[in-house]
Amino acid sequence: MANATSTQLQELYVAYFGRAADPTGLDYWTERGITTAAFAANMYAQPEFKSAYGSLSIESQVNQIYKNLFDREADVTGLTYWTQQINLGNLQLAEIATHLIWAAQNNSGSADDKTALTNRTNAAVAYTAKVKETTSAILAYAAESTDPWTEGDNIAEAKSYMSGIDKDTAHTAAGVAASVTTITNNGVQSV
Repeated sequence: MANATSTQLQELYVAYFGRAADPTGLDYWTERGITTAAFAANMYAQPEFKSAYGSLSIESQVNQIYKNLFDREADVTGLTYWTQQINLGNLQLAEIATHLIWAAQNNSGSADDKTALTNRTNAAVAYTAKVKETTSAILAYAAESTDPWTEGDNIAEAKSYMSGIDKDTAHTAAGVAASVTTITNNGVQSV
């Protein structure tokens, strides 16, 4: 299986965390050379993932991935199918994002999902690139605490920015810059 591209990794950051990748994390995984399946398995074990999904039912976890990827609730058929596959042990929750991404990109019936995914992925790529321009932005684009996971204002800002991107709304350079300026001005968060 081929190593994931940085764009594919951004799709998975969006799917699991609802935000763009942090530059050092993205560089780490890209340079390490990892498949999308292995990356998904690694994300599933992260404190951020456990914090976001740990107390949710399987249905709610599946639905959250739909919302992160496509800015919509899961359709009943999809929610039922993916939940059943997880409950039967055929799939792990960490695997379904790769299947949903593939379906959005390759099935003709999901044009809106494909557009939303493309817009969110492009926004994530631009966001990470903007953060990577300055040391202060790189340092600020982090959680308040990783153990235990505490999101903090800067991760919340990045997620808030991403939540405004959907099938009808693409990112703008000015929008990305404004959000990154907010986190940079907030500075490094700490407990």
